[in-house]
Amino acid sequence: MPNHRPPFKSLYFGEAAAEDEALKRPDLFLKSFVDVRDAVRLVREGDAYLLIGPKGVGKSSYIEYLRLSQGDQHREFVHREDIGELRGALQSDTEISKSGSELTEIAWSTWLWCRLFDSLMKDESASTQGDPDIVQLHRDLRSTGLASGDFRSVLKEVRRKQHKFTAPKVYEYSTESSGARQVNLIQLRDLLVQIVCDARTDNLHLVALDGLDSAEIGTDAYWRQLAGLLRSCTAAHRRLREAASPVRICLLCRSDVFLKIPIPDSNKIRQVWGVELDWAYGLDTPEDSSLWDLLERKASATRKTKVDYLVDSYFPAYMEVGQRRNARQIEMHRYLMELTRGTPRDMIMLMKNIQRDLYEQQELDIGRVRAGVNAYCKNYFTGEIANEVVGMIPGQTGQTTVGLLSRLPQRQFTREDYSTLIRSASSEAEASIDEQLQQLYLAGAIANIGQEGYVRFYHRRSLAELDVRGPFILHNALTLGLNLPW
Repeated sequence: MPNHRPPFKSLYFGEAAAEDEALKRPDLFLKSFVDVRDAVRLVREGDAYLLIGPKGVGKSSYIEYLRLSQGDQHREFVHREDIGELRGALQSDTEISKSGSELTEIAWSTWLWCRLFDSLMKDESASTQGDPDIVQLHRDLRSTGLASGDFRSVLKEVRRKQHKFTAPKVYEYSTESSGARQVNLIQLRDLLVQIVCDARTDNLHLVALDGLDSAEIGTDAYWRQLAGLLRSCTAAHRRLREAASPVRICLLCRSDVFLKIPIPDSNKIRQVWGVELDWAYGLDTPEDSSLWDLLERKASATRKTKVDYLVDSYFPAYMEVGQRRNARQIEMHRYLMELTRGTPRDMIMLMKNIQRDLYEQQELDIGRVRAGVNAYCKNYFTGEIANEVVGMIPGQTGQTTVGLLSRLPQRQFTREDYSTLIRSASSEAEASIDEQLQQLYLAGAIANIGQEGYVRFYHRRSLAELDVRGPFILHNALTLGLNLPW
């Protein structure tokens, strides 16, 4: 191999989370960003507002790229709202849980338009700055906490109906007997729609809604709230699109979460306004995945010359697996890809773990690759699966599920094998066996074994349903991480 090739240990692969890489190395993040579905242009131009994909697929990276590419002065106009706190609010506030669909949708849309209005009012070049009445309305909203408050506070104000605000003169609203141009909170929502859609600025304003990464079982109130959010986002996006506004909404949603949102036309919304983030490049052949493009772009970010053909240049051509008497070889692209769920996060962490214990000038051989893979499986992958099923499988069951899997006799198992494990750990399971198996499937931990040994993982066929009758097989990396017989 050529001597001028940089050592594998020295290659840059980024961080597990886009937010962390954007914070630590914004220059390298921008330089190494890969847009697999032209999503940046679609969001900027208003042709899409919904980014869908499994956890770790890179949804947040698009928001970080849009923010950082704005330049230092305008980055604050692209910001993420974490609505993950909604789950906690539903548990602690029974009034929110009992809110009807109409009230919920009004609250979501009011909250959303307040956020968009607040972003515009931070932009000195926006046309809204020229109207003293609009500036005063913004001050009033900030003083009541509505401009920057969370969804729970807005819902409470919508329910109370006590606040009233003065409408700008340019907007026609019926006056009270006193002659004051007062509007209530629901009327305010409609007023803000007009103000935001009429506003003009040369800057992109984008509010990204994140935090929908936990698909909880059995919380009907949570799914009602998400249905209200999806309807509100769709309606707001359409209004902004019709008005040729520079203001954008972007909803980041995990694939399995989106499938559970109870809206009859959710698939139509997905097809018209959604971007499916998938790194498979439409093919099942591992060497054709766009993930290799991402790794090579990141590895090249700190170099004067491009790093090409990463796997072919640095790794052995094949990996040897199995016992000595039954040893076999697996092509390296396939071996590495099948240790992941086809996401940037998994692949980046696999590379970083393979790098970890290398000396600076060491080259990769089968033994060193295997050592890095074992570290990845034990230190990263099992923890990722454990984190995902906590919150997906309720209560104590979710916290012990991955540990219970380590007691399986081997990586292939039946429904009865799993049921026996659960019964041995607890006399009362907080979620049914079917629900638990379904959530393990959605997390990428298990797959069905079909006819002729075909294995069907969720990350390979995101719309495929799990056959809860079994049989099942553990993911390769989880099998290694739990040290189960192959």
